[in-house]
Amino acid sequence: MNQPAQLQVQTVFKGMDGSDAIKDYASKKAAKIVKHTNHVVNCHYVFSIEKTVHIAQLHLVSGDFDAKAEGRAETMYAAIDEVTDKLIQQARKFNEKLKDHTGKPHHNQE
Repeated sequence: MNQPAQLQVQTVFKGMDGSDAIKDYASKKAAKIVKHTNHVVNCHYVFSIEKTVHIAQLHLVSGDFDAKAEGRAETMYAAIDEVTDKLIQQARKFNEKLKDHTGKPHHNQE
């Protein structure tokens, strides 16, 4: 059986003051991604603001799975929610491609 994935979260704030509340919220949301991965997870968040739009970028690396996503919203918390949801969808799609769908014959087997 696979070992549970471990989580490493890094945060960078560009052009804005860092906040422990945002870091903690991002870590909690990143923990939800762990259940969709099988290896050590490295999450790298970059937070920034363009005029009135809050931007959260997330780069996730877990074994063979390497994905990036960006969320834009009126609040940083909403941007974090959006980017996390995008990465969870990507992880689900990646895992679905890896599954062995037993019962389906392969085209080169008789």
